[in-house]
Amino acid sequence: MVYRKGKIILAAEIAVKVHNHELAKYFWQTDEGGQTWEYIYFMINDVEFNVEIEKLNEYLGYEKNYHPQGFMGIDQKKVNNLLSSYGDLVSLLQKLEKGEKLEEIEINPEEFNSTFLSLDDKIERAPTEHSEIQWRLIRLGNKSNFDVWVPAGDQNKTFEGNNFRDFVVPEFHDVIDVPSYVKNIDTVWKLGNSIKSAFEIEHSTSIYSGILRLSDLRTLAPNSNYPLFIVADRDRKIKVFEQLKRPTFSSEYLGLDKAVKFLSYDAVREVDDNLRDPGARFDINLLLERAEAAV
Repeated sequence: MVYRKGKIILAAEIAVKVHNHELAKYFWQTDEGGQTWEYIYFMINDVEFNVEIEKLNEYLGYEKNYHPQGFMGIDQKKVNNLLSSYGDLVSLLQKLEKGEKLEEIEINPEEFNSTFLSLDDKIERAPTEHSEIQWRLIRLGNKSNFDVWVPAGDQNKTFEGNNFRDFVVPEFHDVIDVPSYVKNIDTVWKLGNSIKSAFEIEHSTSIYSGILRLSDLRTLAPNSNYPLFIVADRDRKIKVFEQLKRPTFSSEYLGLDKAVKFLSYDAVREVDDNLRDPGARFDINLLLERAEAAV
């Protein structure tokens, strides 16, 4: 986060860190003592904000009038408490900027996990079509320069000669605001420890199971705003919306009927086919424009 004059003005993710005296000297020259700032951070996915520091202090556990000094790190325990209680930082800052109320996570993750893992979660899939769509989502995620995760059992799959394991990360790397059973979601786009989007591909009658996994993710990070998708044949759209409108999912707390979008197989194919040129750039808005919300 970048702080100036009592406000958080920017948040970003650190992509690379280097210690390079000559490069720093090129960027910033030297001070009167011949010194320069040799430690350089390259940041990506930056988001501008206008958030009073005292608003963030409340959720980090600092005194209201606390102000950071120079270049510093936030106490890790405070970071852990914030993420485990409210979800990811960028979404939290966006809500604070809008003056929206933050919803604290009150569910014990272990208790929540054991409750839902007891459900029958068998999914009957049509292997060829499921693998095709999963492969296309992997390829689109790669074009976005995201890390792509698919369940361990799917990493040995192939489609049209493409080995999934060559295009996905081998380990999920659990973090505080990401429950371990999210590893079963069909395709997850990540950047470091931050989830950027999640996709459940449903080809059988088990739509409920796919929504349930997205529900798990939403429940433990209710302030997060990354896109969630149910991907299925267009003929199944009405069934998807019927499930999303169930009280279990459409409650004021979860609001999955508003957070989860329906994405047809044809839409994924269209976007992917239009980006087959190796130099083509992909933006997730191309999927969001073709996704449909429950009405």
